[in-house]
Amino acid sequence: MGQAAVFLRLANCNLNCSWCDTRHSWDWASFDPADEQHEIEASELMAQLIAELQDVRLLIVTGGEPLLQQPAVSELVVLLRQRMPDLRVEIETNGTVSPTSRVSDVIDLFVVSPKLSNSGIVEKRRVRPSALASFPADRSVLKFVVTGTGDLAEVAEIRAIANVPPERTWIMPEGTTPDLITQGLRALSGPALQLGYSLSSRLHIQLWADARGR
Repeated sequence: MGQAAVFLRLANCNLNCSWCDTRHSWDWASFDPADEQHEIEASELMAQLIAELQDVRLLIVTGGEPLLQQPAVSELVVLLRQRMPDLRVEIETNGTVSPTSRVSDVIDLFVVSPKLSNSGIVEKRRVRPSALASFPADRSVLKFVVTGTGDLAEVAEIRAIANVPPERTWIMPEGTTPDLITQGLRALSGPALQLGYSLSSRLHIQLWADARGR
């Protein structure tokens, strides 16, 4: 948080969280896919990203669920690294899809965000133990969207399934207004410290509320 970064948002997701604030990336019942998603060759996208990355060395690939498009992701990162060898690339994923070896080899950090029951999704869809176990331990962290301290017991359960220690676990309050984020941070700060977790804000919400594209 607080670092300059370029975000690349990929379309489509295999989950449908009730509180999702980027429904335009997958909810085709509410949004027109012709307006929201655009097919592009990796080489053409690389050129666009290089222009965006002139003064930035961090690319964050998000979604939707970006690991649904792994061949394209790995091709893009390889092309980018040929031009920008010092570029750092992170992926934000819901942790239900295992990374291929090709993708795992080119990604610096996997931010794995398993969904809790607060998402409104049944457990067998949102928690895939085999997928959670497939992320490289030295280049992955868990990040949980929580609606309150009552969610922390479930965080501990999924963390145990993934075999991830507290120091690689982040909790982040759910919310799309600055006031909700501040309230969530205050409520979670004590438990996070006690449990050895890291606490994440949603800086873009605190700065620009729910403005799209910020």
